[in-house]
Amino acid sequence: MALLVPCQVDAQLQLGVKGGFNLTRMALDTDIVKNDRSGFFIGPTVRLGIPIFGLGLDISALYDERDTRVGDDPVVDLKQKMVSVPLNLRKSFGFEDAIGFFVYAGPQLDFNINEKEKMLDSVKSWKYRDSQFSVNVGGGITLMRDFQLSINYNIVCGETADIHTVQDVADQVKDYKAKTHAWQLALALYF
Repeated sequence: MALLVPCQVDAQLQLGVKGGFNLTRMALDTDIVKNDRSGFFIGPTVRLGIPIFGLGLDISALYDERDTRVGDDPVVDLKQKMVSVPLNLRKSFGFEDAIGFFVYAGPQLDFNINEKEKMLDSVKSWKYRDSQFSVNVGGGITLMRDFQLSINYNIVCGETADIHTVQDVADQVKDYKAKTHAWQLALALYF
């Protein structure tokens, strides 16, 4: 005979604001990209935790801006502006009322909100995708339950943009695919 004992598990929901910096690296199959660039993100965030297991979910809606420098002559600065929606599963360790550590991973959807196509020069055009799918992997520290500092790597699973070029020799067309991966440092404040 099985004995069932009721167990109460209180889920904790916290609302907050999250912001931080991106260090973006553009992966491209040519040397059109000039260097790593920085950017920023900011927006509302929600943390849902189940304390007994140390598991939880983080979901945010972030305005995310990433800079890229492309081209030879002239060099063109491009800004990728998007709304990012990360959904991360987290595992917490320690005492979150004082200090706690956590690791997390999860998918992220990004939606392009800036101009989609830009001419780099007379023979090259840059075209951002409407959306992209990526994965976050990271960790961080929580102080007094209300402050959270985290770092993660955002890995894009498809292309971010296309570069379309027309070569001088017989008007030969060449297309390049670009991916933007980013290190992200974030600070969140929960209310």
